[in-house]
Amino acid sequence: MQDDVLSIETPLVLKWSTLPEAISSSSLRQNNLLTFSLIETFAEQQSAVHEVHSSSPELQRLENKLNLLIDMVCQLSGQSQQHSVPVSVRLSCKAIEWLSDSAPAETASLLLELYLDGEMQHALKIIARVVSVTERDGRYLVQARFTSLDEVEENHLEKWIFAHHRRMVAQTRGRSPAS
Repeated sequence: MQDDVLSIETPLVLKWSTLPEAISSSSLRQNNLLTFSLIETFAEQQSAVHEVHSSSPELQRLENKLNLLIDMVCQLSGQSQQHSVPVSVRLSCKAIEWLSDSAPAETASLLLELYLDGEMQHALKIIARVVSVTERDGRYLVQARFTSLDEVEENHLEKWIFAHHRRMVAQTRGRSPAS
């Protein structure tokens, strides 16, 4: 992992496979931009639930209908996905590392699917090159560097990492006893 970029350690659902022969970079980019857009929409929805509305009753009614529709889509997409167990990862906007039961080949290109939001079953899809694989107690520490993210996707990921880091710090401070 690079020391000059922010990274977090967090549990995420991560699926990986050897990179398929025919994969479109533009379709990966479209998928990732949609994923980030959905994450932002869900975050706005959650913060809007906690806000007091002073808008017109008609606007509130429309907003409630949209929130209901978003919840229904989330539930439907969640039912169609096979839920996996989150694994602890160290994630930056440039690279990722995780412990795996199986080892990819050194320098292999992988297709990673990262589920950044437990409520949303839409994965961020990233091509990564394995940098190292180290055996640890019968498991493998896999370190991989992202190769498919463009600057826009990288900025979105960095923004998500920063927000996630900020929430983790706030939760830690909220749990610590007052001095």
